[in-house]
Amino acid sequence: MSKSVSILGGGLAGISSAVFLHDAGYEVKLFESTSKLGGRTFSFDDAETGFRFDNGQHILAGWYKNTFQLFDKMNHIPDLSLHQNLHVYFRDKNGSNLEFIAKGDNPFVAAAKGFMNYQPLNLKDKLSLLRLRELIEIDFPEKIKGRKLSWLLNYLKQTDNLIKYFWEPFVFAVFNTSPEYVDSELFYNVLATAFDDPAANTLIIPNDYLDNMIAKPFIEYSKNKISINYNSAVNEFKIKDNRIMECILENGEIIKSDLYVSAVPFHSFRRLFNTDIFEDHFDSFIDLKPASILSVFLVPDKMPVNLKHKYYFGMVGILDGLMHWVFFKENYISVTISAPEYTVNGFEELSKEDVCVRVEKEIRDYFPEFRDTHFKKVKYFREKRATFLPETNSVNSRLNTVCEIKNLFIAGDWTNTGLPSTIESAVLSGKKCMEAIVKI
Repeated sequence: MSKSVSILGGGLAGISSAVFLHDAGYEVKLFESTSKLGGRTFSFDDAETGFRFDNGQHILAGWYKNTFQLFDKMNHIPDLSLHQNLHVYFRDKNGSNLEFIAKGDNPFVAAAKGFMNYQPLNLKDKLSLLRLRELIEIDFPEKIKGRKLSWLLNYLKQTDNLIKYFWEPFVFAVFNTSPEYVDSELFYNVLATAFDDPAANTLIIPNDYLDNMIAKPFIEYSKNKISINYNSAVNEFKIKDNRIMECILENGEIIKSDLYVSAVPFHSFRRLFNTDIFEDHFDSFIDLKPASILSVFLVPDKMPVNLKHKYYFGMVGILDGLMHWVFFKENYISVTISAPEYTVNGFEELSKEDVCVRVEKEIRDYFPEFRDTHFKKVKYFREKRATFLPETNSVNSRLNTVCEIKNLFIAGDWTNTGLPSTIESAVLSGKKCMEAIVKI
């Protein structure tokens, strides 16, 4: 008889755990505290505009091997736009249109050629890139432990121009914050992972709504396979002799399984235990700092034609602005501002209306196509705990898959995957739980 596993949390980590464990032959039940699955990858209908919006724009990369394995396990082929070449547009306040293009099968060589042809970089900027060869030194990871990425870029003599026109937009896209708040070792791990894969330069953007990419395919996959229980928040684990004996839900229901996977967000993990139990088993845990992601949706009377083709995938990085990334959709514009409470001066004093006015003005300033456009609706959507701040030493709060509680395994994009808070990190964490469980 197969062992039973209860998975607590129906975000990407919980979904990944459920699929990989069922595929490995386990009896799986999933418990989600809300009425929907998918965590941050959800979509919502807006009554005012009649449109369906995604909870921010999510981007995938060609090296997301575990994510694509999850799609395969669910027999799902998502609707994605992808190209083997990394091709990204940037706009500055002067209205200059800048393009970074990395072509070729070898990620490192392709990136090097991309830098050499990138318009805003001068000879000094390009020569400073040669310092990146230090990254391959055997002892380099030890040199950067406990250091900020801003320190590392300075150590590698990366010029202000290079940081402004490439490193900062890259860091915002991958880590959802600025180099000042990113751990150097985590940055190094991402580069090593990416450049080890021939598909590193492949940029992938979903064409479909986010809930159609993972949550709905999982629901279809789960029929007659996996029990999904909504509105089933955990109240507390009952633990004896370093084992979970039962799990009590807030509605009073008692769950008993051979094994348990916690796939709750980082800000909810502590609440699964009483204080003494938590301190006994997770005494080194320090709460991660939450970081928000702010989306602003602008709906014009009429969208200019072909913007999605003019700007590769309709995606543009913004330099020197409140906005970080702009995505042109068929009927609206989606703007992303990452960790504004840390990266935007005076953000907490700004009202929602202030932010919307500034974003609308920047759209007009950066894109002449919208100078005379009337926006019939500008929508503000901020998820306050969308991710965590990947600052120096945050690795100390990123728990391992296996812990002292013998039948508990921990998943989540915030766990020790070696990656930032991404779709791939969440999916990988679920797969790591499966791999740990099959070994016992």
